[in-house]
Amino acid sequence: MRTRIDITEYDYSSHKVPSEFDGFKISVLSDLHCNRIGKHNNILINEIDKINPDIIVCAGDMVSDNARHMKVTLKLMRRLAKKYHIYYACGNHELRLFINPITNRMYRRYCMRLKKMGIALINNKSVSIVKNGEKIRLTGLGISRQYYNKIWNRINMPVGYIDMLAGKSSADILEILVAHNPDYFDSYAEWGADIVLSGHVHGGIMVLPYVGGVIAPSLRLFPKYDFGRFEKKGSVMYLSRGLGSHTIPIRIFNNPEIMSITLRRKQNGNTGKA
Repeated sequence: MRTRIDITEYDYSSHKVPSEFDGFKISVLSDLHCNRIGKHNNILINEIDKINPDIIVCAGDMVSDNARHMKVTLKLMRRLAKKYHIYYACGNHELRLFINPITNRMYRRYCMRLKKMGIALINNKSVSIVKNGEKIRLTGLGISRQYYNKIWNRINMPVGYIDMLAGKSSADILEILVAHNPDYFDSYAEWGADIVLSGHVHGGIMVLPYVGGVIAPSLRLFPKYDFGRFEKKGSVMYLSRGLGSHTIPIRIFNNPEIMSITLRRKQNGNTGKA
């Protein structure tokens, strides 16, 4: 059982951050896969409490497609939901649970329990977060299974696909897109995301000094998007190393990670700075 978590802190500065959201703190959890960090996930919860975020965003794969140990994640969510506003977007494992006739009913019950806790499920939905009349928008993107294919079957994401799933973006509001698979960052930036929150890659399983992550779930070696901060066309993606493991059940030089992103109002310019 792992007992150490890395807290990676970022500042995002932009003129699109409303003054009421200056200092607004977002904790990002991803890829737990029903793992425990400390007994009853106490270490994980304690680290989140130290951050004391305004909201928690779950960026997918908090459960696993084998439908085992889902109670672990439910217990964690129940404890966190008593303290924090939580927004939950789906990853490929939630998608597989949903489309599999054997696990569909179990997954629906899981979602119902999350909703009863007051957790907002944002799979291809947008929610506005409002403070004293000013707002930002959070959108969860749930792409089709074909966009999680292995490298030799990778397909391009057509123009307009995200609009079809989640609606159009607005240039007049800070747009935060929760998109589990980072491989399509180009498409997320074209859609109009100011901030992209992703996971999926588990940091590349093994992290080598001066090299980075070694292998992605698509089986791409030394993936371009492994973890950290990336920028393209005015969009900034924060890619988490995640909290657990699944298909390849190891993490080498790669501690579980919580990302903490603080929004900062900037008078000029529109680029987030780490």
